[in-house]
Amino acid sequence: MLKISAWAAVLFGSALAVLEAVRNWGDWQWWPFWVVDYVAAGLLVLGGVAVLRGRSRHWLGAGWGFACAMFWMSYFGHLEGLLGGDVDARERMLTQIIGAMFAVTIAGLVLSLLGRERRA
Repeated sequence: MLKISAWAAVLFGSALAVLEAVRNWGDWQWWPFWVVDYVAAGLLVLGGVAVLRGRSRHWLGAGWGFACAMFWMSYFGHLEGLLGGDVDARERMLTQIIGAMFAVTIAGLVLSLLGRERRA
């Protein structure tokens, strides 16, 4: 389970960094709103690589936990907007994508906490 979480972290973190750049290209928000995504991506890739190299899973758990908290806020913020009024199809689709990504972070966090580390 830990190895699955590590590979997922490397893939998810890499995709998150690219998708964040694509989403914001040409219309960047205030920096605290997008830097957090790169912190999460960095922690996930760092933690995934560390576990795959036989090191401790601490960074992996930190990465998934940070990403999970970040997506929690993002998902429920977007959901509040959907429930509060008339929104376009693009915003509805974005909320669904963020919800799916939130679910991945929960699964990754659970796998990272339940998986066993290799002993030397």
